[in-house]
Amino acid sequence: MRLLIHNAKSEHLPYEEIREAFKAFLFTQNEYLGIGNCIKRASEKYAVVHIRMVKDSDTFVWDVPENKIPIEYMDAILSTLKSIMNIPKGMAPFSSYGFSYQVVDGSWHPTDSSMKTFEIATFMAIANIIGFEHEKIRVYQRDKS
Repeated sequence: MRLLIHNAKSEHLPYEEIREAFKAFLFTQNEYLGIGNCIKRASEKYAVVHIRMVKDSDTFVWDVPENKIPIEYMDAILSTLKSIMNIPKGMAPFSSYGFSYQVVDGSWHPTDSSMKTFEIATFMAIANIIGFEHEKIRVYQRDKS
């Protein structure tokens, strides 16, 4: 198995703003489902990620078949989640929020998907959960044409 390391620090995504929104969000339910995508026909980008947050065990769960999202994109998704939550070095991932983060579905394209598109789709999935709106992320949503 080949696993690429992804550094989720896109200058095009508003990480500081979503971190603040995530910290301020009142999590009142035990389970949330966020669906994020990066679908742009003109620029040939494609990734879809479904993330379920379940209040329980502070873990990351990869529960998506290889034909839906190849394992090579797991690090892009995990790195993006950790960047949004601003996990300090040395701290157990996700322990400050009390949720498990489960990748449960998604899709990819053999030529149009990349680590970057999965970073964007993951960012969008969390934005979907907390209702985060920002002009910088609208450019990655599906073209209307």
